[in-house]
Formats: sequence, structure tokens, C-alpha cells
Amino acid sequence: MSLTILIIFTVVFWALFEQAYTSLNLFADRVLDRTLFGLTIPAGQFLSLNALFIVLFAPVFAWLWVKMGKYNPNTAVKFSIALLLVGLGFGSLVFGITISEMGKVSMFWLVLTYFLHTCAELCLSPVGLSAVTKLSPVKIVGFMMGVWFLATASSEFIASILANIASLDTSNGEVLDLNLAKQSYLKLFEYLFYTGLGFGIVLLVLSKSINKLMHGVDKELNNE
Repeated sequence: MSLTILIIFTVVFWALFEQAYTSLNLFADRVLDRTLFGLTIPAGQFLSLNALFIVLFAPVFAWLWVKMGKYNPNTAVKFSIALLLVGLGFGSLVFGITISEMGKVSMFWLVLTYFLHTCAELCLSPVGLSAVTKLSPVKIVGFMMGVWFLATASSEFIASILANIASLDTSNGEVLDLNLAKQSYLKLFEYLFYTGLGFGIVLLVLSKSINKLMHGVDKELNNE
């Protein structure tokens, strides 16, 4: 039961996180000021930030969980932190768009978004895969791992639907009205911001109950 609940919230997380390849990438191409020291950074290059931040901060998170010892958050709390962080990532874009006035949005806000989203991924992804193997009955571990990845795949479909909220008319890949484009992305990112925070808070409230359903398995996960 606890694993099923976590999988449901996982779908929400990945639906938000995978905006990187849809709305965030198009946002970078259409609305972001990508000029740095006189050079224009290709929009697709921002996708590499996730991999860079993983390499830099995965050891930090591994050290942090060990350092926290008995204060190490349980699995459900880590999932809720991930949802809150992914929501805050979109919140940074909402703020960046809001203060950009008439011009394009500073790339700083997208970099911050990718940083927060990577931190969220580091809270959820490694812990989630371990939870599947520990919480599943021995005879159906392979099946439940398939369900986990099926849930991840379904979130890709949901992500594409969400990205359509910010659909825009373009001419040769260029937006026809920058301010209209910013408002469209603002609407989408506000929705994703509240969705991440909302589901994160709900899961945080449910975390104690979910932890009880794990019958001590969560302690094994935290000791890994």
C-alpha cells in the first residue's frame, strides 16, 4: 500500500520534472536572454545543467544523508521534499518572468530552476528505486519495478499535455509577441509551482502514516 501511494506521487513529480524537455526547453529558446559575454548560448545546452549538477551534488547528498544519522528524513518525507523543490523551481521562473518587465528573462532563473530540480531528483530517484525493491513482495519485485517505470513513462505523456498550456503561435521558430509568450509561460509555471507545492505538502502530512505502513522497512532504506 505504501509503495502504491509513493508511485502515485512519483507520477506527479516526473510530470513536472520532465518539463525540461518540453516547456522549459522552448521557454529557453523563445523567451530567455541567452547572451553571455557577447555569445549566444543554444537553448538545448541548458539541458546539460541537470547532468552537471548531478555530478557535482550527488556526493553532497550522499554525505548529507549519512551525516544526518537518526535525523535522516524517512522515504515519504524525501519524496515530499522533492515535490516541494520541483515546485519551487517553477516558482523561480515565475519570479523571473514577473520582474523581467518588457525584455527577455535572465538565464539566471532557469539555471536556478535546474539546480532546484536536480536537488529534487537526488531526493527522490535513488530512494525510490531502492524503495521498490524493499517494499515489494519477493515474488513480484520485477513486476513492481516494471510498474515503477511504467508510472515514469506515463508521466512523460502527462508532461506533454501540461506543456500545451503554454502553446504559442510562432513564425520560423520565433514568437510573434514576446509579452504574450511570457504571459503564457507565466500561466503554466504558476500552475506547476502550485501543483508541486500542493502535492508536496499533502505528502508531508501523510508521511507519518505512510511510514507506519512500511513496518520498519524505511529504516533499512535510510541505512543504505
